Amino acid sequence: MKTLENIKLWSTATLLCLASIVQLNAQSSNTLAKSETNEIYFTLRESPEQNARIVSYDVKKLKYFKSKNGVSPRGENKPAISSDVKWIGFNTYQFGGWKAAVSNIDGNNTRLVSKSGNYSGYPSFSKDGKWIVYYEHESGRTGNRDIYKIKTDGSGRTQLTRNAKHHYSPSFSPDGSKITLVSARDGGNYEVFVMNSDGSNLMNITKDANHDSSPSWSPDGKRIAFLSIREGYLNLYTVNPDGTGLKNLTNNQKTDTNWFTQTVDSVDELTYMYGTSWSPDGKSIAFVQKDGDLQKVFVINADGSNLRKLVDTPGNQFNPFWAR
Repeated sequence: MKTLENIKLWSTATLLCLASIVQLNAQSSNTLAKSETNEIYFTLRESPEQNARIVSYDVKKLKYFKSKNGVSPRGENKPAISSDVKWIGFNTYQFGGWKAAVSNIDGNNTRLVSKSGNYSGYPSFSKDGKWIVYYEHESGRTGNRDIYKIKTDGSGRTQLTRNAKHHYSPSFSPDGSKITLVSARDGGNYEVFVMNSDGSNLMNITKDANHDSSPSWSPDGKRIAFLSIREGYLNLYTVNPDGTGLKNLTNNQKTDTNWFTQTVDSVDELTYMYGTSWSPDGKSIAFVQKDGDLQKVFVINADGSNLRKLVDTPGNQFNPFWAR
């Protein structure tokens, strides 16, 4: 099974005790417009022999943190940045199993999101910075994966979903009133859901026989981007929060390198390694798609025009997050 647990990732040392900031001279066409110069964070694994790293990219350069303390066999992934760009959330194996953690944006003051001891992951901040939403196992590393929210100070832990199927990828709407997530609770395939931030009024907004994944809110809260293999290939879609207005932005577009003509190898790969994220101005969307045999971060205008690769690097790129 292709899960991130089988991929060597950088340890929390990737963020802590920074020895130097290395600028990678990647071949870049500077695809980001001036209105898009906020950094995009993502996970990079340059080769099978190397560990993955949390990196960030803006219109000028790709940079990553390199620590003198070395690496661990599992490390961190799935970065999420608070709206004031003071905190970073991520999945880590530092605390004895996969756990959701947060730290200062410079890597200091790393701590667990929840002290329950259960496996957890996919932390995401509310816009006001008061809450974190994430998933947590029912018991230890076993049982259902349900959605929880907790205050950033560690208080107010609240379970929001209760179902025998797993739940992933939660995130708050910009106004904090709703949460989008992915679950297989309706029929076995993964669907995108929206619920109130107290867990009420859970609604399946995709309702398709194929797998859907990686939802993210537009900055104005009017659209949700997600990935789906419903038309035979993996494509980027947007939809209204009530499930209406579905639009395929990529439409199996083909180029010389055959982007968007590849299917996903497994549901686990779609769930763990892909992702979508809107630009702060709402004009563009960053997402992960196959480029040959590798995953890469692409950017497209929100109307489906101007498809471009973010930056050329060796290896796989996944889990993009566009910092506000």
